[in-house]
Amino acid sequence: MGKLARRDVLKIGALAAAASGFPAILRAQSKEIVILGLWDQTGAFSDVGPLNDRGMRMALEERDMKVLGRPIRYVTRDGATQAGTSTRRAEEAVDGEGARFIVGPWSSGVALAVSEVAKRKKVVHLFSGGTEDISGARCHRYSFQWAASPYTAAKTVVDTFMKANAKAKRWHLLVADYAFGWSVEKYVKEVGKAHGIEFVGADRHPLGEREFSNYVQKAAANRPDVVAMINFGGDAVAGAREIFNFGLTPRLPLIMTWSSGVEELIQLAPEIRENLWVGSNFYYTADTPVAKSFVKSYQAKFGTPPGYAPSAAYSMTRMLLAGFDKAKSAEVQDVVKALEGLQIDDVVGPMRVDGATHQTLRPYFFLRCKSKSAMKHPLDLADIIATGDAPLPKEYAACKDIGSF
Repeated sequence: MGKLARRDVLKIGALAAAASGFPAILRAQSKEIVILGLWDQTGAFSDVGPLNDRGMRMALEERDMKVLGRPIRYVTRDGATQAGTSTRRAEEAVDGEGARFIVGPWSSGVALAVSEVAKRKKVVHLFSGGTEDISGARCHRYSFQWAASPYTAAKTVVDTFMKANAKAKRWHLLVADYAFGWSVEKYVKEVGKAHGIEFVGADRHPLGEREFSNYVQKAAANRPDVVAMINFGGDAVAGAREIFNFGLTPRLPLIMTWSSGVEELIQLAPEIRENLWVGSNFYYTADTPVAKSFVKSYQAKFGTPPGYAPSAAYSMTRMLLAGFDKAKSAEVQDVVKALEGLQIDDVVGPMRVDGATHQTLRPYFFLRCKSKSAMKHPLDLADIIATGDAPLPKEYAACKDIGSF
């Protein structure tokens, strides 16, 4: 063979370099993105965890378990509705599985503890919410809250209810005794001032309470015009049943201030729902394109319409994926920056993430349950009578500086 010209040697070298780099490019493009779903399978919210998992899987499967051309590996852990367990399992998933994105857990109090893990490990964390985070633990760049703020919820519920029941001035509250309950109670009382509401009693109960007879007797002794519960899930169902059995409802209106919606309501007999008013972060008759599509798919798959829990997980996951799309990157800091100020039309309608607080600004729903005679079918439980999206006034905000990376 004759001698190769210098330019031919250079060409061969360039081709060889490109060829050797090509597999590396393919490996980079196909590298898994690991997302943790931290959902309770045991503990007080063990009934909610499987519903969260359903919603999250549906959102991921809509994208064929891929984003940015890369496969998503979805891993789950049981947070057990306990801060210690949830933080330990979040750390294990980050260190052992390579998870850089966490969705959950369900309890806002537990989620605040996981938020500290996200800050320390520098990973993205989305959770539903329900607390204003008085301690400021969530006020950092890595954690985002999907649910309406407690102020938005309280404002929607109290203003709408009082417009329809102007003389119902004496309120008795039953409150779950942890961060979520305290936050919503604070703003129910604050908004109530404008309506001249007198809070004649406020009893706090532990998470997982199922015996409400003593609380209801105290409520009845205060002769309220309305009883409002600030609790969730099994606690709300047990409380509503006891209030009905005692004879307070349907004579008096009962408000579920922050409800899972359909999952709680289907556990209550129509007679108990007779004078029931319900606030929720989602209801399945929401008139948005995304909600209609999601509800149709969910109901076809599981036989019942989705309530707040699966819808929150579904929407949070879509929000995270929208962050990847906007960032065109799976690097944590890029995704954080993309989520800050993100605007998306989703199951609840228009949503925008406040970059200064990482609170999602979105509608909150208020429902009036139907009488048995007005129901057109067994799942025709309530009408959406109002939505509200009033943001938390800046003077109340605990997060004054979201900080740096």
